[in-house]
Amino acid sequence: MTDQAVDTDGVRLSQDPAAESGFLGRTRELKELRADIERAGLDTLSGRKAPRARVLLIAGRPGSGRTALAEELAARVAHDYPDGVLRTRLSEPDGTRVPVERLARELLTALDRTAPPGADEDDLTEALRTALADRRVLLLLDAVADAEQVDALLPDTPDCLAVAVAEGPLTGIADVRPCTLG
Repeated sequence: MTDQAVDTDGVRLSQDPAAESGFLGRTRELKELRADIERAGLDTLSGRKAPRARVLLIAGRPGSGRTALAEELAARVAHDYPDGVLRTRLSEPDGTRVPVERLARELLTALDRTAPPGADEDDLTEALRTALADRRVLLLLDAVADAEQVDALLPDTPDCLAVAVAEGPLTGIADVRPCTLG
């Protein structure tokens, strides 16, 4: 028989946010994603100011932990986005693509902005961009169906960050930073 230390009172001291949240693993991926947030974009390297929010992509098959990783990343960097974290699913649980109009309305509602009744997709996405123009927000876009959904919701400010969770690549979005999970 061996001696074992047993914690009987459940008290623990930890300086590690991952231990506090119960999130384990994916340390390398979290480190890479955080580095990608700070890394200069293609526009910045060419001497221009970035025109839009940076997009980080967490890609992988269902069950790979991609949403959990995105949530953990959001929790760790939320303090850098004082105007909040906006979360939305871009696909229904059965895989049906959510229309951009509905997503934009829901995000505007979360921002306490009213969407004009009967507004079309272009008007709603423009209203969303206007609402985000002077804010520093993290958008967590889960279950992304395609790049067009993400592109339509992206703020026109480099002060925001979009974390997209999808099964595959988001071709058509400039300077997307991918993290593919096995």
